[in-house]
Amino acid sequence: MKIGILTFPNSPSHGASLQMFGLYYTLLKKGHDVEIINYTSPRVIHRRKNGKKTLRSRMVGFVSGFFVKSSKKPFEDFEKQIKMFPQTPIGTTDEIKAIASRYDRIIVGSDQVWNPVVTGGDLNFYLKFSDNPMQKASYAPSFGISEVTGNDKDEIAELLADFKYLCVREKRGAEIIKELTGKDVPVVIDPTLLVEKSVWEEKKKNIKLPKGKYVLFYTIKPSPKLKKFAQDFCDKHNYTLITIGGRLREFIRWDKHPVSGIGPAEFLGLVNGAEYVVTNSFHGTAFSIIFNKNFYVEYSSDTNSRLTNIVDTFKLSNCVVNEDTLQVEPVKVDYENVNRILKKEKDKSLNYLEAVVSE
Repeated sequence: MKIGILTFPNSPSHGASLQMFGLYYTLLKKGHDVEIINYTSPRVIHRRKNGKKTLRSRMVGFVSGFFVKSSKKPFEDFEKQIKMFPQTPIGTTDEIKAIASRYDRIIVGSDQVWNPVVTGGDLNFYLKFSDNPMQKASYAPSFGISEVTGNDKDEIAELLADFKYLCVREKRGAEIIKELTGKDVPVVIDPTLLVEKSVWEEKKKNIKLPKGKYVLFYTIKPSPKLKKFAQDFCDKHNYTLITIGGRLREFIRWDKHPVSGIGPAEFLGLVNGAEYVVTNSFHGTAFSIIFNKNFYVEYSSDTNSRLTNIVDTFKLSNCVVNEDTLQVEPVKVDYENVNRILKKEKDKSLNYLEAVVSE
């Protein structure tokens, strides 16, 4: 079967790149002809122009160039192993509509492809450009919001009702689809969790780090409280704190250990080598599970349901850091139970995916 995946190629997000590889690899392993549709919407959050830069921001950017490595090439190197079409990215409805007939099935997902904050409300991520319901499928898309509102609500409901195969990544997403279409749809796991740990180990790349055991700090939004928690934990248990990214002043200081120039492969290496992971990221949590790492995860006031869902699914509430977490004693994850749940969820998700590509 000829399959096109509509997701977020050319993204600076580790999670976006790794989930893209996860679904691509899983379908490829099943013997299908798979391509990532090289659609990079100008409305997607990482492509939007942020207005005119101030003199201060320009100066910070200039100085950063001496201390902070770019991650552009590591991302490009990782995504070279994924077949994309067309070779040059497209960004308009007419362009994506022109290639839609190339595929027997178009699968939208995973990641927050139905989050209007992320996509800028681009309805092509609901496969609006396709006129063939039999072609339309989803795999583990996330709304990333608690409800669909606004002028597009009715049109989104119609577009979702037109899908032949429909699933989501979290329970709230399934509830939203039920409210909009009346359909009961399955909840499946993120595609990164479909891929065997050994495959991710093969894809990882190690970078030079200070000697000794370390705790990896990885966040998708700044959190001074979580950073303090991680540092206190390291100080008490004699670990080095390794941070992916950080403020410029941290890169300049000799006693801090932020790392830059980190692509998906380097991210895998850092998680795999850590003693503990401290994160507020969905994929920071997912790869902690994949590599069987003890970890701490923080919720915030705007945490979306995909993060709470993965914690609930794998019964990992003891890993959650909140204002009531007064001690910094090491958490121990029961990975015998977690891996048992993972196998069950993986089997269920693969059964759904098999149905999508077998008819």
